[in-house]
Amino acid sequence: MGQSEWKSSYDDDGDRFAGIKKILARVFGDGENPLAWGFPLFTISKVRYKIHLIMVVYLLAQLIFTLPGHKAGAVFVVPSLIAMVVLVLLHELAHAYVALRNGAQSDQRMLWMLGGLEPAQFDDPDPNAELRTALAGPALNLALVPVFMIPLVLLTGSWDAVVFNPFNPSASIHTLILSSDQTTPWWLVSIWGFHVVNLIILGANIIPMLPFDAGTVLRIHLSKNRGDLAARHLTALSGLWIATIVGLVGIIFADAKMLLGIAIISGIICTIERRRLQFLDYAQMIPGYQDTKPPTVPEPDDTKVHTKQDIDRILQKISTTGIDSLTRSERRTLKKATESSRNLE
Repeated sequence: MGQSEWKSSYDDDGDRFAGIKKILARVFGDGENPLAWGFPLFTISKVRYKIHLIMVVYLLAQLIFTLPGHKAGAVFVVPSLIAMVVLVLLHELAHAYVALRNGAQSDQRMLWMLGGLEPAQFDDPDPNAELRTALAGPALNLALVPVFMIPLVLLTGSWDAVVFNPFNPSASIHTLILSSDQTTPWWLVSIWGFHVVNLIILGANIIPMLPFDAGTVLRIHLSKNRGDLAARHLTALSGLWIATIVGLVGIIFADAKMLLGIAIISGIICTIERRRLQFLDYAQMIPGYQDTKPPTVPEPDDTKVHTKQDIDRILQKISTTGIDSLTRSERRTLKKATESSRNLE
């Protein structure tokens, strides 16, 4: 494998377009993993938060739909978009907090419309720690249900604004009327928007398919009896079948177009996961993956012999977040393991 194939987008020394490439690399990485295409937001407690490109496009599209001539105006759409950003961020903060409390050394959270696209990374994976981390997001959304539901019932004097069609929430907007003066202030619409978005995020994340939290829970449960790699295979395959069913429901029912979009995204993610897992299935074909004796040729002072555990960890990271998520150090490690194995042959 040539040196250029391992060169990162951040290493364009002497290139007059290096600045532009670095900006693009911050959004698209090396371009190999579409799940990693996002804009950096901030870092909290070693956890990097990014917003996925698809969420940015969705937010902009929804704002365009608030222009005159469309059904829903800005007074109804904008609060829901703000609620989405805030609640998705809180959802991922809950994941990250529990992950750090359970031994995750570093992490990255990629935000999209219904949660996160990347599971927590543990240096020493523990099923119980992974399970607690996966359940943290939905648990937070569940805890927030009464926070928004109770004020809506008290302010409107009925349950009409609380119970809504999840595929067409705007159909219940007419019920947002204060019982005291029969008006619909913006802050009441905001509470309703947070209530609706919170329940949609909660409902989506109990669907047992990737990238939702229930998909991660399913994988952890299967791994207890079948092993991690087989569990990932089964989770990705079952996710494709469930996505197909969800997509058919979205096609059949006119109000359920949102389900079709969810099914398409989930199907793409499950397909990407299966391709990564196929790579791991053939990992033994990668020189340096098998147990081998250290090379007899002395190595430079600035290098070290990397164990099979190092290579396993790197391959596991590739299976979870894609090869473009590797650091330059990890790329060098895998490249050196390849060269070392070739020297032994």
